[in-house]
Amino acid sequence: RPLEAAQLAIAAGEQRNFIIRPEATRYYEIRTFGTSDAVMVLFEDVNGEPRYLTADDDSGENRNDYIRIKLMKGREYILRIRLYYAARASETAVMIW
Repeated sequence: RPLEAAQLAIAAGEQRNFIIRPEATRYYEIRTFGTSDAVMVLFEDVNGEPRYLTADDDSGENRNDYIRIKLMKGREYILRIRLYYAARASETAVMIW
């Protein structure tokens, strides 16, 4: 849901998947928050098959993952986040707006 932070609650090396169903066609921003090293990949679900759209990997830099992309109402997207490191894994989250 837009503007709701979703806690990752995973350990290093684990992955969490989120389904995104936009309520409007527009540009969306997706960002991770917290002290972590992660990779975030966005797919569109096309007839049950994930089709790669874009990704961001902070590569251990002092920033968080960030994607800005136009999503279409009526389509379904899959956001996959793999956590490589988190100083406080319980304090790592993702948000879309």
